Amino acid sequence: KFGKIVVKLFNMIPELLKERDDKKFKKQADRVKKYEDITDRMEVEIANYLAKVSQGELSDSASIKVRSMISIINDMERIGDICYQMSVVVERKNNKKVYFSSGVKESLDKMITDVSRAMDIMNENINVNYKKVKLSKANKAEITINETRNRLRKEYLKKIEKGEISIQNGMIYNNLIHSLEKIGDHILNISEAITGK
Repeated sequence: KFGKIVVKLFNMIPELLKERDDKKFKKQADRVKKYEDITDRMEVEIANYLAKVSQGELSDSASIKVRSMISIINDMERIGDICYQMSVVVERKNNKKVYFSSGVKESLDKMITDVSRAMDIMNENINVNYKKVKLSKANKAEITINETRNRLRKEYLKKIEKGEISIQNGMIYNNLIHSLEKIGDHILNISEAITGK
């Protein structure tokens, strides 16, 4: 359930980026904050439950699984935080009347698609027997995210040099790319925790 909530929250970010109507934007930004609060509460509730479970006699494998789950919920909560931070950046962008070109929008969409694919893999891994989880798909998704980030950063720096993009515009864009890449890191951490790495 936590994984599904994180996906729902993440999927609000592309909608925010596209929203031009101020009232609809505010409503969507409020939803992002509400869901981020839910991720905070879920982390606390699950951590409290796991703490109670840990007070009993646990086998070594059960103890490892509890530690994995604590790591997983921490990373999910961090994804929620980053999504909220991204919504604040997008709101600042709108307030400053900063507009992205179609090329910048396409680049962000590419990165969002890569992260979304990684999130699907994460949820697949959460929902199967942990012993059957292989990291190959998760690692491949993380490599794709990092490659996209590196390519987009190079393109962004070239555009800044040529004066094709303003510094302010570029900083907001770079901030969003960096946030998406950080979400990718937390997604990989979750799959690694599932496998006990």
